[in-house]
Amino acid sequence: LLLGLSSLFMQKTVGFTVLGSFLVIGVVLGIARFIWWWKKQEGLQKCLACLDRRTDMNNTMKTLPEDMQFLKSKVSLLAEHTGLPEDEEAGDAQKGSDGTAEVAAENEEVAVDDKEE
Repeated sequence: LLLGLSSLFMQKTVGFTVLGSFLVIGVVLGIARFIWWWKKQEGLQKCLACLDRRTDMNNTMKTLPEDMQFLKSKVSLLAEHTGLPEDEEAGDAQKGSDGTAEVAAENEEVAVDDKEE
């Protein structure tokens, strides 16, 4: 960045010198704004909070497979305790709770009839 700015001033033309001046002013204002945010608007605490959230998310993703196995075992124990048959869950997934399987079967019959005509 600094090399590019210095090359603008070395061109010895008014246009590049003015462009370089505006870019230097922009960089200085950007640095001043960052310092203002860091000191006066609690930028340090915001950065630390963001890093803590990322660390928590990373730890969660690392332990997710073990957590899923634990939850699956708990669900199976709960299903055994309540006497819920395993086939009932598979049947609900195929049939659908709102009867959409019946509508899908009717749509297939209509599609077959249309092809025959």
